[in-house]
Amino acid sequence: MPGIQPVLFVRRLWQRSPWIVISVGVHVIAGGILALKVVGSGAQPVEQAPIAIVRPPRDPAPAFEPPPDEEIIERTNKASTDPVEIVDLEIPADLIDPTRERDYSKDLGFAEGGDSADLPPEISTSAGVGKGGYQSPHGPSPFGLPKPGSRRGGRPGDVPNTQTAVTERAVLEGLRWLARHQAPDGSWGTSAARELCVPGSGCVPEEHAAGTSYDTGLTGLALLAYLGAGYGHDSKSFFADTVLPRKHTTGEIVKRGLQWLVDQQRDDGSFGPGRTYMYNHALATMALCEAYGLSRHRYWREPAQRAVDYLVAAQRSNPSGSGGWGWRYAARQEIEQRRAAGELDDAEYAAELHDADTSVTTWCVMALKSAELAELKVPRASFDGALAFVRWVTPRESSASAGGNSTGRADNARYPGTVGYLDPSTAGQKVNGPSDHYRYHPAVMSALGMCARAFGEHDASDPFLEAAAKLIVKDLPEVSADKLSVDYYYWYYASLALNHFDGPHSPRKGQRYWKPWNEAMTRALLSLQDPTERSCSKGGWLVPDRWCHAGGPIYATATNVLTLEVYYRYENAFGAPRSTQPRKAAAAIEERIDEK
Repeated sequence: MPGIQPVLFVRRLWQRSPWIVISVGVHVIAGGILALKVVGSGAQPVEQAPIAIVRPPRDPAPAFEPPPDEEIIERTNKASTDPVEIVDLEIPADLIDPTRERDYSKDLGFAEGGDSADLPPEISTSAGVGKGGYQSPHGPSPFGLPKPGSRRGGRPGDVPNTQTAVTERAVLEGLRWLARHQAPDGSWGTSAARELCVPGSGCVPEEHAAGTSYDTGLTGLALLAYLGAGYGHDSKSFFADTVLPRKHTTGEIVKRGLQWLVDQQRDDGSFGPGRTYMYNHALATMALCEAYGLSRHRYWREPAQRAVDYLVAAQRSNPSGSGGWGWRYAARQEIEQRRAAGELDDAEYAAELHDADTSVTTWCVMALKSAELAELKVPRASFDGALAFVRWVTPRESSASAGGNSTGRADNARYPGTVGYLDPSTAGQKVNGPSDHYRYHPAVMSALGMCARAFGEHDASDPFLEAAAKLIVKDLPEVSADKLSVDYYYWYYASLALNHFDGPHSPRKGQRYWKPWNEAMTRALLSLQDPTERSCSKGGWLVPDRWCHAGGPIYATATNVLTLEVYYRYENAFGAPRSTQPRKAAAAIEERIDEK
């Protein structure tokens, strides 16, 4: 191998690739200078210790220990839109990992939520806790009180915490049962519920599967059970089904039910199909009004107002020829249509025009009150007409057949506390129906009369109220061996009436009537709720009462949930000044609406 001549090699490299030569030269010179500097200083290179990055030790995950069965909590506030699970046992929050899948079929139950795609995207609004228990972006809800024992309040004399925990558990189980039996289209009905039942559970007997005639009213009633607990269409609170592996989001349940009602509404504000049944209409109206009042969302305002307008127009005419009266099964609009079609002669028309009953009238008053609380347009004359009828069917002590007051205004007369169903002569008499083998409770009409007065005028000094309360506590809730004493309708309205008359939030002190009633009512209702574990029937009230022929266990369960929500569902009717306030409030509401 020939030897390499360095000078010749560098010369040729310079000619061909001068940049390589320059680069090598610069690096050689820099290396020499650096070497001279290190040697001259006598410095020794410092040996660096290797650096290690070490994660701090994690705290060991706490072992899951379920709380003891007796450690029960109540809901501490009305529902907000935060996605919070509603449970009846207190589980530490740090033990609930939302990213970890659980077998809820062995725990609390879990599955897919509802579908909200059918509603406009803007319908989901945020909400929080505020005065009255529920805060929408548009202001506080007018409905409800702080729940007893909650961080937001309660006062001496509220329901004891132990009782609250028990009744709130019953409410939760009732809402679970209702969710389990809601039809896919959002409605509730006895026929659909029977098809949804787990085979063999026997939730809805065949004799109570009464077609679809009452679905509008049953849907309204079931929705009121959710709305009464503070769950609006935008609530993201959820509860797990203990029977089916499903998760129920309360807002989706309410949203689908409300949308079904809106879809059934006709142009005139009534709910179809067929002729309007005023029980159905009042309950649907009440649900829409409370949904709007709870959320203040404009989507519900227009259908709620149209339903109210139809309800006002459906009111019968005062026989005196001036003002309104009560309501009956059919709307006044339909009577006018029948008259125009020649179906009614003059005498029949006059009789129909002034026909009313205390039961339908009180439901309509409650619907109008919900509308007024939601600041919808409600003419004061409608309340005045209803009060005129209710006072007329209330006999004075001197005569069982004489009406209490034909003017509709309160007086200082003495009253026995009874109320007639159709007229004063029927006060204290049995109201016949398909289930007459059940024991009839005449005080149910007294309770209806109390509620119509309490929510229609707020006059705590009305002498009728205490007379009626005395009658009611003489017939406390009890469950006889044959169950024929059961009357959920009576128990609901009496609970509402007495809670407002002298309950813990009433201006009256002592709870002379409310306390014994409340103890008997909770004992009776809790004993009748189905406790069967892992059964479709759990949480429902399957024992029928005198009025279950139309609504079966849907009517019974929704009504009883509402009864157990009586502690916080409404602000006290007598907490405001006397009857001047509702008139001023109604006038102010109408003025504000007229300006818009």
